[in-house]
Amino acid sequence: MSTEATEQKDFVTWFRAKYPAHAKSLRVSQSGAHRGKGKMAAIRIAKAKGQGEVKGEADIAILLSKGGFACLIIEHKGLGQSHSLTEDQQEYLDYHNSVGNLAISTRGFNVLTAAVDTFMGM
Repeated sequence: MSTEATEQKDFVTWFRAKYPAHAKSLRVSQSGAHRGKGKMAAIRIAKAKGQGEVKGEADIAILLSKGGFACLIIEHKGLGQSHSLTEDQQEYLDYHNSVGNLAISTRGFNVLTAAVDTFMGM
């Protein structure tokens, strides 16, 4: 079973190879990164929030205008994992859809790459 982190790492490699001219448009959230334990974790979390991290932030953003959308926002879940969208994640996607972005959720590497190929072809 592949993990969400592994799929996202593979996705970054795939995107940069397939769309090298747009590699700088790819943004990946660090909100799920392991920040350690105890006092140091609390410091890292406070720093991230101070730098603009928000609850429910999606995993992937492709900052290109395509098909009338300002950009593509993706909340990704690993294939075979039971995680579902949290309320904060759904609210984040809903907000971005309401302001002209295309915000979606995907599950599994193949669905993720198919969604991005569709967006890039718009």
